[in-house]
Amino acid sequence: MEDAFKNHRRRLEELRSQGEARRKPLFDEPVHKPDQESINDPEQSSPRDYSLPRSKAAFNRWLRLRRTKGRKGLVNILNEALVSQFGPLEIKGNITLIHEDGSTELANRLSLCRCGHSRNKPFCDGQHLEAEFADPGRFNHAMETPAPLRPAYLAVTCEEDGPLSFEGRMRIVDYLGQECAKPRGKLCRCGQSANKPFCDGAHERSNFKSFNAGEK
Repeated sequence: MEDAFKNHRRRLEELRSQGEARRKPLFDEPVHKPDQESINDPEQSSPRDYSLPRSKAAFNRWLRLRRTKGRKGLVNILNEALVSQFGPLEIKGNITLIHEDGSTELANRLSLCRCGHSRNKPFCDGQHLEAEFADPGRFNHAMETPAPLRPAYLAVTCEEDGPLSFEGRMRIVDYLGQECAKPRGKLCRCGQSANKPFCDGAHERSNFKSFNAGEK
């Protein structure tokens, strides 16, 4: 019995050593880390990023980071936008705000101007009261996709002299409680869209400026 046990143990040691020998070359091979710039992604930036608006280039970098490495630290808040009555857009979630100059900041709650009169764009500073912004915060928009059921990343990009673009499934709720969910879209911040809270191109017709005089 003792000899059988020794033979069995010797056989296990041989199999273990053979397995380690087979695995060893894998550890000796150099680890290949793909270059983020070479990923075949239609939305990624190209080497011509410098010719894009800085906010768009920053958004492309955000997309690549999310799709290749991912990011940790999601808080348990679902992406949601409340269209307030006569007031700003209240957004909560795991937000990356991308400014016109390409700078970014992380936030879980933001109050963003949608009347077009804030002196601290894209943030609300109460100018909708002075401007008597008349939008009641209602919309008639059918549900397009299921509302988010778990925390997810949300990028909100401030397009220069244009709308707020967002990427990441978000539930949008109006003042009456009507809601829709979208994976991406454009939200009006000039105050002139006939399809509020969504952009209809009115910023071009109204010559909206996302920077206040003297900021550039």
